[in-house]
Amino acid sequence: MKPVNHHPAESGIGRDLEASTSRLRRARLKDVAAAAGTSVATASRVLSGTGFVTEETRAGILGAAKQLNYHPNLHARSLRKDSVHSIGLLVPNLMDAYYAALADAIDQSLADRKYRLLIACTRDDPASERDLLYEMSGQAVDGLIWVPAAPSPALMDTLHGQHTCIVSIIRRVPGDGVDTVVFQDQADSQAATRHLVNLGHRRIGYIGGEIRYGSHHDRWQGYLTAMEQAGLAVDEQLVKLGADRSTWGFVATDDLLRLPVPPSAIFVASNAIMPGVIRTLRLRGVQVPENLSLICFDDIEWFSLAVPPITAVSVSHARLAATALELLFVRMENPGAADRQPALIRIGCDLVLRGSTAPYRS
Repeated sequence: MKPVNHHPAESGIGRDLEASTSRLRRARLKDVAAAAGTSVATASRVLSGTGFVTEETRAGILGAAKQLNYHPNLHARSLRKDSVHSIGLLVPNLMDAYYAALADAIDQSLADRKYRLLIACTRDDPASERDLLYEMSGQAVDGLIWVPAAPSPALMDTLHGQHTCIVSIIRRVPGDGVDTVVFQDQADSQAATRHLVNLGHRRIGYIGGEIRYGSHHDRWQGYLTAMEQAGLAVDEQLVKLGADRSTWGFVATDDLLRLPVPPSAIFVASNAIMPGVIRTLRLRGVQVPENLSLICFDDIEWFSLAVPPITAVSVSHARLAATALELLFVRMENPGAADRQPALIRIGCDLVLRGSTAPYRS
């Protein structure tokens, strides 16, 4: 903390008057900020227990508050809280149709509770994720629903120190240190692959996202497990792991079709990858399901309208939203729940059979 320059009155009478006035007037937030040499916003974050500041700044502000005998205006604070309640939602990308539908489901549920939703995108960038988490905490959101990218131990320690109620969704944080809702990614990916095996397919391609994210890792493992259980050796050339983007679907599908023996079926592990897959199939004149069967993990609205309609693992955004909000509000509305061990809930999915998968044709 920087030293604070004081300017005492030049006379004893002045000093007595200043002391008397100080005793009569209740210390205000700006007085604490001035004494600590910080902004009012920074002092507010520290005294309300939200937002990120350095330990040195925090100690200085708390020391100034104690010295000035500062007490927050609880009546004013309650009025502010009654007028504005908010929940933060942090996702990798709102261009992904699933995340857009999820945000809409959460927003509708919050409207019934008189809460507003604050949304931000990390683009799966660790630096952006850190900054946005600090910023959302600084805005004093009542709770946070978060699709984690790459949270560091230091970031998790800071979040726990802020006492912000957090629910992790889709992906898990290291150590499962917060309430978490994920899908049964491995089991449902295994079921999707087994469906293709039961149709007689033996060379099954797999296109997935980066396996450093738990959901993509588990879906990849589900595919491998199903192939192993069927007694099918996995050709490494059939497995394409990359970015969770349409462009990756375009490139990966082209690579698979150029193999000396192309796959007779492809399992796409994310709806974000699917547009690129379909674009390549059309450019190469591949007919689905006559020449190749196609299945996707995630089911979004346009899949049922495609020609042919796409077989998919259906993951309910409405169920995910409801489960995450239930966990969040239990923490927010029950002070005793703060010390409860974090919950890990896995949501099952449904395999929706449509026209893009068919028995193997030699």
